[in-house]
Amino acid sequence: MPLKLHCRHAMRTNALYFPYIEPPEDEWLYLMLLYWNKLSSIVPSEYVDKPQRFSPHMSALMAEGLVNPVVPQGLIDDKEEFGKPFLGFISRRVRARKTQLRDDTTVCRVPIHVEKLGPVADELVELNLATYTGYPWYEMDSWVANAFMSYLASFIGSLPEVDSAPITNNEICFSLLGGYPRKFTGQRIIQRYEVLKGIFPFPNTGVNLHEVIEFKEKYGDELARFRDHIEGLCIELSNIRNPDDREEKKQIEVRRLQQEIDYIAGRMQGTWHEIVFLDILPVLSGGALSLPTVIYQSIERRKNRALLYDHPLAYGALLKRQWPHLQDRNRRGQSAR
Repeated sequence: MPLKLHCRHAMRTNALYFPYIEPPEDEWLYLMLLYWNKLSSIVPSEYVDKPQRFSPHMSALMAEGLVNPVVPQGLIDDKEEFGKPFLGFISRRVRARKTQLRDDTTVCRVPIHVEKLGPVADELVELNLATYTGYPWYEMDSWVANAFMSYLASFIGSLPEVDSAPITNNEICFSLLGGYPRKFTGQRIIQRYEVLKGIFPFPNTGVNLHEVIEFKEKYGDELARFRDHIEGLCIELSNIRNPDDREEKKQIEVRRLQQEIDYIAGRMQGTWHEIVFLDILPVLSGGALSLPTVIYQSIERRKNRALLYDHPLAYGALLKRQWPHLQDRNRRGQSAR
């Protein structure tokens, strides 16, 4: 029986990163920062109390409010139902011998903080799936750790006080779990990243974090419409069972999105120039046009421009205008593969 994760069907606007404490410092992170309203990470309390443990990059992200710490202690310790589904799942995996066990010396061992394990730590030790290596760390096989972190992120993300979609740049985390997560949630994460990578400029270097904050604050409404559109597409792609059909559909959709975004970006630029020029035209022409006509035309031009900003892909077009050189680099990199 596959492990059933805690998944809500309502559209979420925030995301919870896993499996590590710090998200990677690469293009994936910036895509996620530009896509979600808020990004969080599961962080033990001692890191929050002693922020010098964080890398300079993580410290900067937290200082700017771009990544928020979610402390697991208190969210899982007092919930009796937390560990039961995962322990049942992992016990069945061991009995069925569907993965490598500890007697295989090639299995990678990874550390996990005790606050993330909560009440399941002792049970995992009894199952010989974890070893206590001294406070606050336990060590376990990587397949167990990845499966657990997938479960933990899904559980915490489903809590009303967190309400965040679990996201990861580690595909193994979701592929280890059977049933719903593997067939849908994991595939949706993969498709989301592939689609965004194809249409977003990704400012992985040389972009001030303040620019990201200001951009999201300025275009929050456009982001919400854009995210709804992309999530709908990712759901469709995730439900295509044939991998070849899914890949072909994704490529078609990415090309279509690129074309629409380019068109909207061009129209945005064009309407702005039209508004500025046509608004001063009556002055240049000596007032040949009547005042009511000028006012009407000006209002209509602004209405047309406002309609562009209401388009679901307007956020992508605005990103293209914000970082055009990065968009060009992204396109060149794709065609050179």
